[in-house]
Amino acid sequence: MSINAFTLSCVYEKTLDPRDKDRFSIQCLECYHPNIYMGTKQGTVHHLLISTNVHPSSCQTYTKEARVKKLSSSPVARIRLVPVYNHLLALSNRAVTTLNMFSLETNASFKKIQNVSQFEVSQREDTVQMVTCSSQKRVIRVLAVEVDRWDVLKEIPLAQEPLELAVDVCSACACVGTSEQYLLCDLTTGHREALFQHGHSRQQVLVSSVGGGEFLLNGPGGLGLFVMASGMCQRPPLHWSPGVLAACLCPPYALSLQDSELAVYSLLDQQRKQTVSVRGALGMEPTADGVVLFTDRAVYTVSMTPLSEQVLRLVEEERLEEALLLLEALPTQDPHRELQKTITCQAGFHHFFRERFSEATHLFIKGELDPRELLHLFPDLSSTLLGDFHSQMDHRTRAQDLRELWRTDPESQRRYLGFLIEYLRAVRRSGVDCGEEVVDCALLWLYVQTADSDGLVELVRNPNACALEKCEPVLTQDNRFFALGLLHQSHGKYEDAVQSWAELAEGVHTDPSCPLSPPEVLELMVSSVRRLEDADSVWKYTERILRNSQEAGVQIFTKPPARVHFPPEKVLTLLETFPQARIMYLEFLVHEMNSEEAGHHTHLALAYVSQSLQSQEDTETRGKLQDLLWESQRYDVSAVYDHVKPTALHIEKAVLLARTGDHRGALSLLVHDCPDPAAAEDFCCRLSTNKNLQSTQEPLLHLLHIYLTSEGHSPAALDLLQKYPQQLSGEKVLEVLPESWSIQLLSGFLVGSMREMFHQSRMKRVERALEHSRLLRHKAFWIQASDAVLKLDGKQPCKACLKPVTTPLFVRTPPGGLLHLDCANDSAAAPPTCSVPGSVK
Repeated sequence: MSINAFTLSCVYEKTLDPRDKDRFSIQCLECYHPNIYMGTKQGTVHHLLISTNVHPSSCQTYTKEARVKKLSSSPVARIRLVPVYNHLLALSNRAVTTLNMFSLETNASFKKIQNVSQFEVSQREDTVQMVTCSSQKRVIRVLAVEVDRWDVLKEIPLAQEPLELAVDVCSACACVGTSEQYLLCDLTTGHREALFQHGHSRQQVLVSSVGGGEFLLNGPGGLGLFVMASGMCQRPPLHWSPGVLAACLCPPYALSLQDSELAVYSLLDQQRKQTVSVRGALGMEPTADGVVLFTDRAVYTVSMTPLSEQVLRLVEEERLEEALLLLEALPTQDPHRELQKTITCQAGFHHFFRERFSEATHLFIKGELDPRELLHLFPDLSSTLLGDFHSQMDHRTRAQDLRELWRTDPESQRRYLGFLIEYLRAVRRSGVDCGEEVVDCALLWLYVQTADSDGLVELVRNPNACALEKCEPVLTQDNRFFALGLLHQSHGKYEDAVQSWAELAEGVHTDPSCPLSPPEVLELMVSSVRRLEDADSVWKYTERILRNSQEAGVQIFTKPPARVHFPPEKVLTLLETFPQARIMYLEFLVHEMNSEEAGHHTHLALAYVSQSLQSQEDTETRGKLQDLLWESQRYDVSAVYDHVKPTALHIEKAVLLARTGDHRGALSLLVHDCPDPAAAEDFCCRLSTNKNLQSTQEPLLHLLHIYLTSEGHSPAALDLLQKYPQQLSGEKVLEVLPESWSIQLLSGFLVGSMREMFHQSRMKRVERALEHSRLLRHKAFWIQASDAVLKLDGKQPCKACLKPVTTPLFVRTPPGGLLHLDCANDSAAAPPTCSVPGSVK
């Protein structure tokens, strides 16, 4: 589709006089605002001055002819300006003549440059160079141009006749079109690089420098090719018509001139955007805001419409894709940035109303759309969260159509709500500053309306910007008390969060969407109570939680760190009516906090006793009680025994008796009162843990004696002898055994006992022999070291610190090395073998 990107205006036209036919014909042109210089076929140079008179009702451009200079009878082929020297360089009759660019007077001191078929000027700071080519000599010359003279710097020979020439100032590179191909020439090194064959006639060879080290060439097959000075192409080619006379760049457009038209191509999508009709066009030159083109008798300016106006015009025509593409060419500074955002958002709404949601989301985020502009299209949400917001965009008609569609098509409304959720999520992820409170409040409302419980919980569980005064009514009206508690907790209102969850756990409110079971809700309550800084509130809610779950409530005190310090005695007082929680807290104090308070150990033991008596099958509690009685050294033995004595906890009573030193009484109790036959043996093993053989032997002998003196326990005594022959002393056992027992009956015990005795005897002999051998080795080394003569001259180094040994006292190692006494005493430096002290002899 076409777009009016450029405007054509005639600034000069030579009136046709029948008597002067063929006396005036423009051949070339050069611009330096407000000056225009024309070279004619008749060999003259014309100087035009352009002036613009601005009037409130009109803007007119006037042109007057200032001066004319006759150069020769040959046509003027090219004009170039050197403003730094006020030079005008004109090519006529294969020679470059220098004129003053204002008076058009010939510079007599600047001699002509001969044998030139084409030339270009390259100006960098205060240095001016001219690059010429000669079709006769097939050579490129680089000349240094000064005020009144020129000098040849370099000559680059060519294999073919040069026809067109363009120079890039940035890269110091020239692109030459020869009769067969295009090539690049490095003006510094003289290196030449062939690009490609073109197959054009002489008139169709076109080379134009477009800046930034880039050239525009008329390539084969009707292609306009962009080639960098490196030989690479970084832009897609332009597909233009044959017969191109000239081409240049006016970003973001490229212009190509033909005999009857000027074609405008977009550099963004390489499509033709406009065609300007110009009959008899011969050439053109780029300017700051467009180009100046000429026919044989007229000069036209082609000015580019400001890009912002082009974009707005495309938007008015609803050509939004083209407008977005053109926006990329606008600078990012204000006010263009605001225009870019506005147009991008309008394009997003264009997709939004057509349910192209993916494209709409991308454009809304790119344009930094205020979410309220979108949210106000949803009536229920707008009235709930936005208040008296006034939209800056006019979508009233489409919004009414949209609401009518939702009223008749609920499925369509569901799609739009789904899009809105995804868009707001994308806004949160993008980090764009466009109202976090509005976004989060809207998301919360949408999650409630669409029954998206997972999304709602995810939002309120994590840090969010939801406004409580707007969101609390939404959650309350929909019975979302679990999410309400999470919202309070995320905003640091832990007491309100606990209140919401307590009412939910106690059945005051119901929340079918709650994803947690009542015990899990209590866990959340505990985490919030632990964050409270008011001690009174902590005690109040702790008791409330304990009534629902003692296991959950006690975690307030047992899961550090908490913001409030809990004195143990005060906690124990609170837990008097909650036995299970009290036991758990005492376990926390004793086992995790390693409390040394005797009362804590005693209270825990008594609590275990009470719980064990309540349930005879609670083996776990009895196991904990027995472990505590065995391992703890801080509980009050007599107090605990007084509670255990009248009960059937025989093992516990035996342990307590053992703690008082009455091992025989403890074993007698286990043998006669305990229903478990193995309890007495286990008691002996537990009692002798980590003790020597003598201590292990004593309780077993007590148990054996009790078995032998008790009626009906002889088989148990015999089993004891068979199990522990190594631990029981044969001599002491024989002293207490009845005389009626036969050797055959005791053979197993006797054999095991004798083996243990012989084993111990042999082990002692081996140990004694090893010690004797170690002593002999030390004596031998001592004698050897003492008899040797060692000369110490202060040059021998210490094996540890490497410093010379100079003192008369030292240590000598078995291999013969020396050590200072201090180094020998250092365990890290001392060698693993023995060392002996030595002295100078």
